[in-house]
Amino acid sequence: MNTRKAIAEWVEWLKGYGAKQFCEAFVRDAQGAQSTCIHCKEIIYLDILEGGGICDWKTEDGDYGCSYSPDTNADGTGGHTPFKLRS
Repeated sequence: MNTRKAIAEWVEWLKGYGAKQFCEAFVRDAQGAQSTCIHCKEIIYLDILEGGGICDWKTEDGDYGCSYSPDTNADGTGGHTPFKLRS
């Protein structure tokens, strides 16, 4: 399926479902999901609430930055990246 078409269909569905209801379900089902960072190999957890709805991955001690990330440079530390299962 075309990504642009799939997004458009999803947006139409969301209009009927409602943003508040979606947010509650998303937080209930995804907040705290666990993975392993592909760069540093630490266990990381999905954080939805702290960033105001922008998902980010952090370690158990609350570190959002990954010094092994290829995005780490003189301007700052890149983020953790979870392993993804390929379909």
